[in-house]
Amino acid sequence: MGGNRKRLYIALYPSRVVNNEERREVVQVLFKQAKLSSSYRFRWGFAIGPKNERGAEIPGMRYRVKNHPIHNWVHEEIPLAHVRSTNNLLARIVIAKIQDETRLIGIIRNTPVIHNDHNWSCRTWAARTLSRIAQDGWASGTAELDWEKIETVAREHVATKIEFHSKLSLHCNYREVNRMRYCHNLSPAEDAKAG
Repeated sequence: MGGNRKRLYIALYPSRVVNNEERREVVQVLFKQAKLSSSYRFRWGFAIGPKNERGAEIPGMRYRVKNHPIHNWVHEEIPLAHVRSTNNLLARIVIAKIQDETRLIGIIRNTPVIHNDHNWSCRTWAARTLSRIAQDGWASGTAELDWEKIETVAREHVATKIEFHSKLSLHCNYREVNRMRYCHNLSPAEDAKAG
């Protein structure tokens, strides 16, 4: 399997919190083509997809935690028909080559959710999940798992996407995250060169 390992992505979606003032501000920003500051809230999750993204449909999986009105925070796993363009996807960033998918999914599933703490969120869960993947050392191969770098670049990419009114999700390589440069759409040939 070597060079054709699946990829782990961080995925950002707009916040769906009802009556969320920050969400209203994001909508205003969309229309004003302004940059997003670090104070804006997003829904954070992970996606797993193939390295080679050829074809009309590119299947994958989405993993996230969701604040359910009755059950509080719950893990959610959703099969995706097309991992590159799910509904409301603002950005997805390649952060790792997957070494052991079963192990990785186990880490994602077993990262605990915290109930009754209004400071806890899907962002907190994503950061803790990345930390656990890094500590494990076996689930991923080449990777950038530093939460601060990933969060900074992801927010910059959403701002760039908004600025250019792109309808396509941004796709970038973890090496770009590591160098803190802006993201660009990678062709399959560019992704192969990146490893």
